[in-house]
Amino acid sequence: MAQCEAVASADQHMLGERCEVLNAKERISVVMLAASRHRLVIEAGRLDTQTEKGLEACSRFLRTLENTATALDLEAAPRDYRESFSLNYRGLFTEETRSYRVDILEAGTSLDRHPVIWANGEEYELSGDAMECSEKLKEAWSEVLTVLDMWITTTGSPRMPPQFDRAQLVAAMDNLDRAWACFENAYISELMKVQERARGLVAQAVDCERCLSLLEQSYSEDELVELPAYQAEKRALVACIARLNSVANFQRKGRDDLTVGILDAAVELLEHCDDTDIPLAAPGVSLGSARMLAEQVVESFEELRDYLHEVQHHLELLHPHLCQNAGLVARLVRWEESWEIGARYVHNEDVLGALCYLVPQIQRARSVAPALREMCEDCDAELFLILPRIVWLCLLKDPAKAIELIRRLLPHRFEQRAMLGGAGGGPFHRLARSHSNPDLAAAENARVEKGPCMGSELQAVTEKFWRAEMLLSRALSPGAASSTSAWEVLIRRAVSGVVGSEDMEDPYAALAEGGPRQAAVACAEELMHELEAWSMELQRHSAEDWNECINVLVQCLANGDSSRRKSSADNFAV
Repeated sequence: MAQCEAVASADQHMLGERCEVLNAKERISVVMLAASRHRLVIEAGRLDTQTEKGLEACSRFLRTLENTATALDLEAAPRDYRESFSLNYRGLFTEETRSYRVDILEAGTSLDRHPVIWANGEEYELSGDAMECSEKLKEAWSEVLTVLDMWITTTGSPRMPPQFDRAQLVAAMDNLDRAWACFENAYISELMKVQERARGLVAQAVDCERCLSLLEQSYSEDELVELPAYQAEKRALVACIARLNSVANFQRKGRDDLTVGILDAAVELLEHCDDTDIPLAAPGVSLGSARMLAEQVVESFEELRDYLHEVQHHLELLHPHLCQNAGLVARLVRWEESWEIGARYVHNEDVLGALCYLVPQIQRARSVAPALREMCEDCDAELFLILPRIVWLCLLKDPAKAIELIRRLLPHRFEQRAMLGGAGGGPFHRLARSHSNPDLAAAENARVEKGPCMGSELQAVTEKFWRAEMLLSRALSPGAASSTSAWEVLIRRAVSGVVGSEDMEDPYAALAEGGPRQAAVACAEELMHELEAWSMELQRHSAEDWNECINVLVQCLANGDSSRRKSSADNFAV
């Protein structure tokens, strides 16, 4: 108490001549309140609560204001209205104490500039009652500051403050408390209405999920496929999820155009993979990657269904700004990512076939070049420089199997024109090897078709690849010819980079010495030099598409560790 008396004595000059009407406890509280008022940060005539200094000063003043009201034995305005608040809002306040909060003050003093609330991309206009309570709070707040300003002197000013009036202070604080309670009630009620609207988006999805579950419990899987009501509910649920994604998924694009067709394609693909009576893929093509992508589509959908099933018991805990609900956002992020990939790969049979051809080829390349395997395991930065070269070598090895992936990544490299089609047909220009003359494009059982064809530059690099492959095959030493292919030599060259680099194995070590070696190396080096430009184009033409493609390839090469990806959403959180 002696220390408090000393503080009061030191700051006595801040109060008027009739300070003696206060007892010691009241005098200390008023001194501290006046000092806190003096430290409030005012910018352009408005209270600053945005900067760290301003927020801390305002928080300290409100705490001191509560303490002063207690010291002056002022009766708090009734706050029984808080009983009607939702659980998460009741948790912000301590029963019926004043519980002054900076965010309430900030809202109450700024509604003249921002008379609406934005939530989930929608504008909510505040009611007239809320605006009226806001005006009363502003007036009462200004009155308290004005009264306090009369008791303190400006730093360095020689004038004596006017006489102190305890009744004036008590009246101003009582008026502020009543206005505060009025606005707090009106504003939180408005926020609860906004929350109810936001909760309605989730509640609608919950209802769709519940209906879907009831149908699944009542019918067999075969019956559900033919049941119109089930298909309609599934479409409705996906539409609800897409809407939620558009307003809550701030970590990605928030797409609302991902449809139920992606899910249907994934389910159909998984059934196809499980059907042992159906040939799964052509030689050299594996559907393991297709299965992994389809499983991700289905799993992300099921995770959201599990979330909706659980969150129906905790709707009152949902934040009105749906993007603030970490559990919902985490599941939407994975849903959008897996469905976006599903739309580009699972839902597109031709692109999926190209991917299923490409992944085994890259896996084979990893076995040919151990350094590449190590880079894949470590996700080395150099991997992302080498991988475009490897992708090109895999694509050029058999363009017919990979053409749709190239066309998706580099559409400007294709033309619409009449073309020669092989017996198998297909919407692309089929280049067939002619081992006797690999410089030429030949067509077997040719017929004229019209469709997208590889442009002349892409055809030229394809033919250059085949020529290099032929020359390397002829230059292989007799001992290496049985165990090494020309394609493997090119893979080693792509991984090793510049020939002669230190600590790198000579990629051409399997070639026999002599004239054929020199010609083969020269042709291969010319090809690899040209592929550098094509690799850069692959990465830069549409960086987003390429990054997505690389992401898919890395997942497929890592065997799609879906258990690791799901673990982040195992523990339920709103």
